[in-house]
Amino acid sequence: MLSNLCGIICLGVCAGLPGPDLNTATLAELEALDGLDREQAAVLHRYIFETGGLGSIYEVLDLPGFDPAVLAWLKENTVVMPPPPGRMSPRVLDVMETLSREDGPGFSEVEYWENLLVRPMHIGGATHWDLRSLDGVTLMDAAAVDTRLRTSGAPSTVRSLRDTDNLTYYAWRNMSDFITADSTVARRFSGAYRFVLDGGSGRDGVEDGLGGMISETESALAAMADGSRSYADSPVDSAALVRQLLGNLEALREAENKTGFSHKLSFSVGDRFHGGARLAGRYRATEVQAPLFPFLDEPGCFGGFETAKVFGEFRTGGPLRRAILGNYRVSLGQGLLIDNTDELRYRNTQRTWGLMPDLTATRQHALSGGAAEIRAGNVLLYGFGSRNRRDAVMNPDGTPNVLLQSSYRTDQIAGKVRETVLGAYGFYDLGDVLPVGTGLGAGYMMIAYGDSLNPDPAVLEIPGQSHVRNCSEYAMMPSGDALRFTGLYGQTVLDRFSLQGELVLQENGGGAGIARADWRNDWYYLTLLYRRYEPDFNNPYNRGFTEQLRFDDTVFESPYRFNDPLYSRLSELPVPKPEEGVYLETRYQVSRQITFTKVYLDLWRTLPWNLENVRFQGEVEYRPVWPVRFRFKYKYQDKYKHKTPVSTNSETTEYTFRTFVLPSDTDYMSVSLRYGRVELTPNPLYGDDRLMDGGFVSLQWEHDFSESMSVLGGATLWTTNGMSQWEFEDTGIDFLDGRGHKFYVTVKQSLSDHLQLRMRMLRKETVFPHNGFYRPDPEDTYHYRGGGESVPRDFVDHLVDYGLRFQLDLRW
Repeated sequence: MLSNLCGIICLGVCAGLPGPDLNTATLAELEALDGLDREQAAVLHRYIFETGGLGSIYEVLDLPGFDPAVLAWLKENTVVMPPPPGRMSPRVLDVMETLSREDGPGFSEVEYWENLLVRPMHIGGATHWDLRSLDGVTLMDAAAVDTRLRTSGAPSTVRSLRDTDNLTYYAWRNMSDFITADSTVARRFSGAYRFVLDGGSGRDGVEDGLGGMISETESALAAMADGSRSYADSPVDSAALVRQLLGNLEALREAENKTGFSHKLSFSVGDRFHGGARLAGRYRATEVQAPLFPFLDEPGCFGGFETAKVFGEFRTGGPLRRAILGNYRVSLGQGLLIDNTDELRYRNTQRTWGLMPDLTATRQHALSGGAAEIRAGNVLLYGFGSRNRRDAVMNPDGTPNVLLQSSYRTDQIAGKVRETVLGAYGFYDLGDVLPVGTGLGAGYMMIAYGDSLNPDPAVLEIPGQSHVRNCSEYAMMPSGDALRFTGLYGQTVLDRFSLQGELVLQENGGGAGIARADWRNDWYYLTLLYRRYEPDFNNPYNRGFTEQLRFDDTVFESPYRFNDPLYSRLSELPVPKPEEGVYLETRYQVSRQITFTKVYLDLWRTLPWNLENVRFQGEVEYRPVWPVRFRFKYKYQDKYKHKTPVSTNSETTEYTFRTFVLPSDTDYMSVSLRYGRVELTPNPLYGDDRLMDGGFVSLQWEHDFSESMSVLGGATLWTTNGMSQWEFEDTGIDFLDGRGHKFYVTVKQSLSDHLQLRMRMLRKETVFPHNGFYRPDPEDTYHYRGGGESVPRDFVDHLVDYGLRFQLDLRW
């Protein structure tokens, strides 16, 4: 084979090629071709760079601006030599940037996609159950490819899937880097090592970050010292609480200058065994005496590592498709029964599917033990078991009050409860008798705790207050030593239309359900989704579609209302709020110049208080010429928040204008301008102020110095009047308070085909004024009941944050 190829190349050199090789031509060489204009040359060059090369000259017909006449000219005047084998996809360095996409994926999805870019999925053994986990691939797209594979067999090249019936062009482009037709890939020894030095993202909040938590803890200690809090009739031991707060304060202060780092190694030996391990210490983390490996009983922490994960994955090639020992992730159905991550993504309409190893930063909801995936004929079965220690708020009698996920963990909450999880989910593929993509499923999961959960608001709230007692979301938290859930799932596909639904019932009578319908083609799609989560549905592994976290807009957003401010971190619990709603989303390409990129409407009701809410967002793009795009986005939200005795209302309006420009094939620039405002229910105690607003202007620029190195930079200038602004940049979201400015630089470089570097540096300066505290009128002392010199004056916080993240990847 190799000698034949060499002979062909030599013959071509001797005979004289008809023109340049498109796969190796530079942009200047493409622009010099008479049969291409500058725009077509730029499109072709970027496509070859992103995909690794043309497999066939006929692929150019899939590119915008190319027609049969251009194809005919290229066939006569150029050649397409096969791209060099083994080249790693350039998307490996860029896939992390999908984290900064609004309503985009989470860290678990990104890690899964990164692994597939290095070791692609073999298309020969893939089904719609596997393909739907790829970025931008829907159930309908996955079923279309599955149908093609069942009727025509495995293709010789991935590119030949382009003409698959009912497969959208967007899905084909996205999946092409994650799949391969080369069966030898699975037999190779491969692996990856990643080292990360994390000096922070620079996105720490002014009031809700580590500094704010330290301040709240100091205030709680001061209140107890001056006697303003009395615990005479409380079950809380005031002396024990003081010791707890002092211990927390010491841990929080030690974390201020702590740098994060991690080592992650994964490898594959042929197609039978995969293994990996991760040792990490988080940035600004509180070091705790919790088990290093979650499935061990003995506590311990050495070398600064706070998280350790390890897995071994075995594939037999028979009905037992895979078995994993150690840490793993299970994500099935619509995520109502099981999806074990520490993050929940709002308005999420796509999720990864199945069983996979887990080396992410997930800790509170990490599963450690064993899991298996079995495929026998049309039956697909998942079984899993796990034993872990979970963080929890403890009652004075030693029982756990409520499980807690917190960015800041101390000895008082870390690893207090033993949790055992046992579950199974089975599916039957009906694609042999009904359209491919049709299936039914049923599942069961039990969560058992070593000690019975016993929620008690008196342990959390400051004596004399009743805010926690009036929080229905807390009142419905689980109690007892076990939770049991039963799930039902169904899906079907008919050409370009699909239906999916999941219903999960809890033993206590609570339930949750999602039903969704999709229709799409290359220019238009429509998604309709209905969900309902009962207030007494308490599955900690529910990651279903939602607008809000369970404790959004509750007392748990106010640390100063708790005996220990760390209790407010229950607001980070990544489960949906009890709600019922209907969500409609669409995209429509009117022409090559005008596209409604994303338009959605969500009507939902907060069930505990029967409050109606609405959120609308629409974005339209105008592209006068190929290198220039303008986008205008409008967002409106009308939301109610429960208050005693009357619920309050907020109306949010936001306008964003963005322009994207490609000055050359090696440059990308975007400019954003945003203004937003919120109208609140006026309160006479605060001067009847009802309007907050704010805005920013930002610039981003990326320059490709070569095919192996690029630099991304950005700067933002903002000012707000009470309304925090949010901005997606680089690999995350940043919240902008007060007024200030920032800039960052990210360097991405492929040092070789196997060694890649990504480094980010940021400086952020924020001025946050605190106004309206000083009230000289003795009849107007709402904020401070005391008087005289104890009343503080207005003041300003001036913060300068630096962020540094260094990431080195070795892949083979």
